[in-house]
Amino acid sequence: MLAQTTSMCAMMTAVRHLSFDGFSGPQLVFFRGIMGLLVLLPWLLHTIRYEPKILSPPQWKLVMWRSLISVVGILCWFLALTGMSVSDVTAVQFTHPLFVVMGAALLLRENVGAWRWSAVLIGFLGALVIIRPGYMPFNPLILGILVSAMSNASVQLITKHVALNISGAVLIFYMNLALVPVALILAIPNWIWPQWNQFGWILAVGALGTLGHIFLARGMKLADASLLGPVDFMRLPIAAAMGWILFGEYSDMETWIGAAIIFIAVLVITRREATRKAS
Repeated sequence: MLAQTTSMCAMMTAVRHLSFDGFSGPQLVFFRGIMGLLVLLPWLLHTIRYEPKILSPPQWKLVMWRSLISVVGILCWFLALTGMSVSDVTAVQFTHPLFVVMGAALLLRENVGAWRWSAVLIGFLGALVIIRPGYMPFNPLILGILVSAMSNASVQLITKHVALNISGAVLIFYMNLALVPVALILAIPNWIWPQWNQFGWILAVGALGTLGHIFLARGMKLADASLLGPVDFMRLPIAAAMGWILFGEYSDMETWIGAAIIFIAVLVITRREATRKAS
C-alpha cells in the first residue's frame, strides 16, 4: 500500500509539473489514458491471443458505467491539480471513504450503524475546516476534488460488486480506453504539442497511475483492512514533501488539522468495518 501511495503522489506531482508548462487538465488526462494503454499493451496482446473471453465480461454494463464515472473523476481531479497544490488536493480527497460509506448505505442498502454515521459527520466537519466557507475566498476547484472523491467512491462500490468475476487488469484497460477519446475531444481547443524534454513527465503520468492501481489491488489482497487507513494517510506528508521540494508549495495549518480530523473519522470507519467482518 505504501508503494501505491507513493506512486499516486508521484503521478500527481508529474501532473502538477506539466500544468506549469501550460497543459490543460483534459490534455493531461489524455496523456494519462494513452500512456496507461501503452503500459498495458503487452498484457492486452497476451490476452487477445490466449484469453479473449475475459475482454467481454458478462457484467459489461457495470464495466461501462465504472469507466465513464472514472473519466469524470479523473477529469475533475486533474483539473484541480492545474490550479491547486498537490497537498491541498490530497487533503480534500480524504473525503473519499466518507462517500463510500454513504453510497454503501444509500445505494447498496448496507447496514451502517451509528458509529460509522458519526464518523462520516466528523469527517465532513474536517472537510469544512479545510475549505473554510465564509472565511476564505471560495475556490471552485474544490468542487472538482469533491466530485472526484464521489466518483472514486462510486467506482470503488462498483468494483466491490464485480471484483469476483472481472479481473483488475480488465477494469483498468477499459477505464483507460474510455479516458482517451473523451479527454481528446475536450483537449483539442487548448491543445499544446509537447516538447521532447516533457515526454519523461508524460510517461510518468501514465505509468505511475497504472502502477498505482496494480499496487492497490495487491495491497487490498494482502493487507489487513485496519492497516489501510493509516498507510493511506501517508499520502499527505508524501504529497506535501514532493510539492515543497519541486514547487515550493505548502499547505497551511488549517489544512493539516482538517485532514487529521478526516483521517480520524476514516480510521474509525475502517476499524468498525474490520470488527464487523471479524464478528
